Amino acid sequence: MKIITDINEYIQEPCAATIGSFDGVHLGHRSILDELREAASADGLPIMVLTFARHPRLVFGCDAGPFLLSSREGKIALLESLGVDILVMLDLDTYMASMSAERFMREVLLERLGVCILAVGYDHHFGKPCITEGIREYILYGKKLGIDVFRASPFAINGKKVSSSEVRQTLLDGDVETAALLLGRRYSISGKVVRCAGIGHTLGFPTANIAPSCDMLIMPKNGVYEVDAIVAGKTYKGVMNIGVKPTVNSDKMRSAEVHIIDFSGDIYGKSISVSFVRRLRDEAHFDSLESLRAQIELDVEKVKNKMI
Repeated sequence: MKIITDINEYIQEPCAATIGSFDGVHLGHRSILDELREAASADGLPIMVLTFARHPRLVFGCDAGPFLLSSREGKIALLESLGVDILVMLDLDTYMASMSAERFMREVLLERLGVCILAVGYDHHFGKPCITEGIREYILYGKKLGIDVFRASPFAINGKKVSSSEVRQTLLDGDVETAALLLGRRYSISGKVVRCAGIGHTLGFPTANIAPSCDMLIMPKNGVYEVDAIVAGKTYKGVMNIGVKPTVNSDKMRSAEVHIIDFSGDIYGKSISVSFVRRLRDEAHFDSLESLRAQIELDVEKVKNKMI
């Protein structure tokens, strides 16, 4: 996959394109790419995705807390795995954001990138917002410019339209199984293992405290989860706690710690990736460390035996 970070230096070639944040690269995004690939096949055009080096919410300060479903590197890897030929990482700024849709289509899509076919998501807008513009206007602009514009079909599962917003909400609800259904894969986070207080080791269940590599990546709702943990290329079952550890923690700082089942070794400072399988229970306060230890033992046994 060819990655373009400066469109001014790009030597254009005819292509079929779509544009969007592609956060999470969920099944709705994959459906758009499938439709675009079918439309491009008759002319043998390469598939181009235009996305953003930084999410628009980060550029314009719309969100203070973590909300991303994929890191920049993760998004690139996912799009490459789906057979995208050209990935354009647009450097969105106030100048580009102020362009009208027609000007954006002419100066960026046509003149800079050589777009011949454009797939527009069913709820997508580009260029400076205008209440009178929609897919009908984009099609008209395309006819003037020689770009074949079509609206991609909405993609739904169980009657629910798949969107990044919907995936975010399922994670905030702790419903990682539905999130996996919408994404087409399990939601995951990765990062470095950092040192913590070591309470888990004292209880007989040592944990790896994860510092996410992308600090804007959304974390599921506080609670205890069954996870798959990948360490040094090998996958292990694990039990992960997300939250403030109310039994042992007085500062109420949120953390993500995973007990890796049947693993031994020092992994401080090493990379780890964790994918969420299911939610086991809410985070809870226990009256004693012994009660906490007993509950963790039950959580581990539930994961080992695939208990409900």
